[in-house]
Amino acid sequence: MEEKNTKTARKVYIIYLLYLIAGVVLLLRLIQIQLTYEPNPKLNKYFHPKIRKEILNPDRGAILSHDGRLLAMSLPFYQVYMDCTVMKGSYAEDKKNGAQKEALWMSKADTLSRELAALYGDHSAKWYYELIKNGRENGRQYVKIGHIIDYDTRKKVKSFHLFNEPSNKGGYIEEVIDTRQYPYGSLARRTIGYVKNNRESNNIGLEGKFDYWLHGTDGYFWTKITDGNKKIQDFDSTSRAPMRGYDLRTTINIDIQDIADKAMRNSMNLNPNIYGGCMVIMEVETGAIRAMVNLLRDDKTGHLGESINFAVTKAGEPGSVFKSTTLMSLLEDGFVTIDQEIPNNGGQVPGYEKRFGVDRYITNYERRSDKKTIPIRHALEISSNYAFRYLALKYYGSEPKKMIEKLYRYKLGDEPMVFDIGGLASPVLPNPENKKYWSDTDLPSVAIGYTVKETPLHILTFYNAIANGGRMMKPYLVESIERGVTVEKQFYPTVLNGSICSRRVADTLRSALRGVVANPRGTGHNVFFDAKLPVAGKTGTAQMVIEKKFAPGGKPVREVNGKRQYQATFVGFFPYDKPKYSIISTMYTVPVAVSDAVYGGNNPARAIREVVDRLYAMDPTFRSEVRKTGHVPTLEDIKQADTLAITKQIDENDRGNTE
Repeated sequence: MEEKNTKTARKVYIIYLLYLIAGVVLLLRLIQIQLTYEPNPKLNKYFHPKIRKEILNPDRGAILSHDGRLLAMSLPFYQVYMDCTVMKGSYAEDKKNGAQKEALWMSKADTLSRELAALYGDHSAKWYYELIKNGRENGRQYVKIGHIIDYDTRKKVKSFHLFNEPSNKGGYIEEVIDTRQYPYGSLARRTIGYVKNNRESNNIGLEGKFDYWLHGTDGYFWTKITDGNKKIQDFDSTSRAPMRGYDLRTTINIDIQDIADKAMRNSMNLNPNIYGGCMVIMEVETGAIRAMVNLLRDDKTGHLGESINFAVTKAGEPGSVFKSTTLMSLLEDGFVTIDQEIPNNGGQVPGYEKRFGVDRYITNYERRSDKKTIPIRHALEISSNYAFRYLALKYYGSEPKKMIEKLYRYKLGDEPMVFDIGGLASPVLPNPENKKYWSDTDLPSVAIGYTVKETPLHILTFYNAIANGGRMMKPYLVESIERGVTVEKQFYPTVLNGSICSRRVADTLRSALRGVVANPRGTGHNVFFDAKLPVAGKTGTAQMVIEKKFAPGGKPVREVNGKRQYQATFVGFFPYDKPKYSIISTMYTVPVAVSDAVYGGNNPARAIREVVDRLYAMDPTFRSEVRKTGHVPTLEDIKQADTLAITKQIDENDRGNTE
């Protein structure tokens, strides 16, 4: 008996030991699983619901004018859908009251149809009722209702029958669509830029250049699919709320922008041959751009719209507005004085008679004045090509590099200039050190604005420096990046070159540019002689290389079927005595006959004249300045004006085709 008990105890002990070992193994296995075990990823996906990261789009920041008015803003719009199957299954299971409940639901649907038809106005009440009825019969859970609506309309829709009930009973579904709104319509649209749904920025304008700041921070959460094939949020995963983008405060004055836009449209519409143009208005002391207009004429409708930024992207031969750079170089180097007289030479540059021909402005001047010399000041006023070719060859002919280096100092070379919107074209200057691409005609051509390429913005920056006493300011469009009342980043006026010339030379040039407008023989006198504010500036007309879309085979030529393309510019500043704004207007023609050419002293000047007069009326500080500096004409002034008017009429009859 005792032996039997011993055997039994031994068996129990062995069983106990086996269980103990199994328990230890199980415990160790649990610890391993907790600490180190990684499930097979290929099998894991079959035992866990799928999860998906959902992106929450932030509200895009606004773009503001310099005084805080909205130029671009994001607003939510809504597209309504309807789940036509809600409660249908429950009603079908309710044998006692289901039919009555279904009839009541359809009665509400009938009322809803009439409400939708009255609000949207796109279909009849019967059409909407059939849409809902068919959707219910065919099990459609996402039926589109009407068109996209704003927030106020959405509130009305949600008050309608069925839609005023919980979604699982009335079937209301909405999709939120973020849209970019522009309170001032097309004003400055090419400068502001474009963006779609706060996600698809095409790097145009401020929207593109500052997309990083405007976009904001995306939010996200994770969803998983349940056994019932429904998508729910996975609260075990991380999530983040979206953060609204920063606001962009620009230098744009929307009132000045409106004035400039209207002035450009009025002037360009006077001549249908003008297919595009731009205007930029800059504050002299700071370089802040107060208006930037870019207009392109639609080939079919003739409508002028903001679609190409000519001011920034179009670098072309500027023509006679470039003569001021030549004159600045000559004055700064001490080669000439502004009233120094040079020989007329019959309007022909010695040694280049056949290549350049005769300057009619000079021959007209000789005939009127009976003089064999002409003051340099007057050469600028009448925009003599001969005079500036002659001067460039005389003083820089043996060392052309010296003049080209001056142009780089004026920021008119190919050095990149950082700007607040993308696409700024770099200037092009010929290089006298590259003999392969430099000829003996390049220097006299550069002197009058040919064989170089400049954007209107570069030309304006140079003239702004003249108005600013030789101090060249960097043009800029953005004042600050803000969120609420907090300024995240502030932008200040930046000096590109503290002195492109001496103050004395800048003042001399200002006086000479005033003569272009004030002298009755000046190329800008016709438009500005009675302007509300004294203007100083320069006209320029250049024959362009025919653009590819107008040239047979896209070949670069100057003439097609006897027609030429022209780029016409007026650039200057006002008021002359104390410049506040610098301004440029450039217009481009389709190929036209020479007799139909557009000149800088015509349409571009007229656009600027309208701006000057309207700003005078808008800004009372201008009127007080004019009263302080006003001049009462004497009898001698009146006699002199009469004589000049007669001379001007003779000049008009014989004026040539080239500025």
